[in-house]
Amino acid sequence: MFVVGKVLKPQGINGSVKVEIITSFPEHFMDLKKVYVQKENKKQAYSIEQVRLSNRFVFIKFAEVNSIEEAETLRNQYLYITGDELMPLGEDEYYIHDLLGLKVFDEAGTYLGVIKDVLTYTANDVYVLHTEDGREVLLPAIKSVVKKVDVQAGVMTIHLMEGLFDL
Repeated sequence: MFVVGKVLKPQGINGSVKVEIITSFPEHFMDLKKVYVQKENKKQAYSIEQVRLSNRFVFIKFAEVNSIEEAETLRNQYLYITGDELMPLGEDEYYIHDLLGLKVFDEAGTYLGVIKDVLTYTANDVYVLHTEDGREVLLPAIKSVVKKVDVQAGVMTIHLMEGLFDL
């Protein structure tokens, strides 16, 4: 399951909630029929009745939630969707969960380490590479550095720009 939002607080008295959007596709909320919330160590489905998008937030009314008190029980809970509900991506686009754990090699085939995190910035993402000797190297996610990503094989090939890190 994949996080798409976080309930911030109840919104109004009818059980609606204000949700922080945690996805690159906010408009996806308009198509979703249900989301899941972690409750007592299991995911519980909530049917979406109404959705209203507003900048960084989405306001959702769930069929199962009909009062401010019921909505309050969802405060600070993450909203999840299943993998088959993820939005399709274009060429050279990847979900962060697909990049984590990729083995990184330079163009000569030398093993450099593993992608452990992805930092998202306005200009471009940055991949956090952990080397075998325990160092952390930040790789800009730009075409001049990242030459090939093969999610199926679990491999990323990069161009070693001068000053990126010393081998």
